[in-house]
Amino acid sequence: MHSLNMIYLYIFIGVGLFITTEMMINHYRMRNIARSRGKPDICTYARSFDYRNTDTKIMREVYTSIQEWAGKYDGIPFPVQSNDSFDALYRMDPDDLDDIYFEIADKFGISTEEAEKNPYFDRVETVRELVLFLDSQPKLEGSTAQPA
Repeated sequence: MHSLNMIYLYIFIGVGLFITTEMMINHYRMRNIARSRGKPDICTYARSFDYRNTDTKIMREVYTSIQEWAGKYDGIPFPVQSNDSFDALYRMDPDDLDDIYFEIADKFGISTEEAEKNPYFDRVETVRELVLFLDSQPKLEGSTAQPA
């Protein structure tokens, strides 16, 4: 019985070390990307959209939400770009992406119903596509949120 407990302890320690190592590797990877991009620049991000036909409040909120999720590196928020991939770059869990989507939709009175009718449905892989998906969803009736 004693040796079985030791095996479980070694497995537990091994899994813990593996998870810690993966987290450290990801942190350094994201830090290197952040350093190579320089300081965050929301103006460059905004210019990458057709901002005359896209709600700039949604653009700004997605930028801020993704930046908060990604964290700070060397004390500077992560420099989000519109073509950033949620899977390849951020390695974001789909549940985290859903949380961001629902939080922004709720904040701006955007309907989350009948999302399958949205031209971006099941195509949200980048920051840009999340903005366009949210922008393409109808506003809820009686919503006080106004587009920019």
